[in-house]
Amino acid sequence: MPIKLLLRNIMTRQILVIDDQPEVGALIGNYLKQIGFIPVVMSSVEEALDNFDPSEYLMIIADVIMPGKNGFDLVRFMCNNHPRIPVALISGYFDKEMENLQKVFGIDKIYRKPVFLRSVKEMVADSLIKLATQTAFSS
Repeated sequence: MPIKLLLRNIMTRQILVIDDQPEVGALIGNYLKQIGFIPVVMSSVEEALDNFDPSEYLMIIADVIMPGKNGFDLVRFMCNNHPRIPVALISGYFDKEMENLQKVFGIDKIYRKPVFLRSVKEMVADSLIKLATQTAFSS
C-alpha cells in the first residue's frame, strides 16, 4: 500500500463496525467517537459487503457469530479481496473450534465481549501498527 493511500485512509478515520446486536454496534461506535474516529455501524456482513469501498475505511471491527455470513466469512473475503485492511474480530463465545478457526484464518487475536473502551483502543492500535508495518515493508 503506498504511503499516500495509508495517509488518506488514516485521514478518513472511518471504521466499519459489524454486529448483529444493535446495542453492541452502538456501544463500539460511541467508544470510537470518544477516541476520534468515525464509526459506520452495520448489522450484517452481507449489508457491509454490498456497498463496500475499501478507500472509505481504516479498519473493520466485526462480531464472529452472526446470522448469515459470519466474521470468519468476512475475514476470508477481506483476505482474498482487500488484504491490507485490518479486521478485528470480537466474540462473546469462544471454544476450541473457534480457536482452531482463528489459527486456520491466521487471526492474531479475537477480542472478547463484553467490549470496553480499553479493548476498542487496543483493537485500533493493533490495526494501525499492522497497517504501518505492511506499508513499511511494501514500499
